[in-house]
Amino acid sequence: MTDTLYSISQAARCFGVPVSTLRYYDDLGLLPAAARRANVRYYGRTELRRLALIQRLHHRGLVSLADTAVLISDSPADDQPSGREVLTASIEAIKDRIAHLQTAQRLLEHLLTCPTSDPVRECAPLRSELDRDVAQALAGRVPSRGEPSRRVPPPVRDARPGC
Repeated sequence: MTDTLYSISQAARCFGVPVSTLRYYDDLGLLPAAARRANVRYYGRTELRRLALIQRLHHRGLVSLADTAVLISDSPADDQPSGREVLTASIEAIKDRIAHLQTAQRLLEHLLTCPTSDPVRECAPLRSELDRDVAQALAGRVPSRGEPSRRVPPPVRDARPGC
């Protein structure tokens, strides 16, 4: 039984990427060599499975394109990290993103349920958190030439009860 072949434009349309992206992946060696007929690249199931893996890893932002190349390479270069190292680092990055998203979720839920009419101005716990974020951001800011260095004031403490 022969493998059905799909032109590069058909594959690009199916995966929702530009043809130039598939050419780029092919040129980088991320995809197995495509069959060529009359100067058109054709992909079979093997190439499409590899493309699906690239889409899941790189295109969805889970790992970089270089790390994707290491993971799917049959023989990575000596100066590249091992596939296990790439996977471990990627898992840690995903856990970090999840923690940031959970923090954002808690903030949005608080804004949704906060009984004050203007949480940014009236909610003491939220103001404290935001003041801490502002202080951290300003502390990390390096003044440009000619700009006076600014001391970060301490966070504002609201005496009113929180929500």
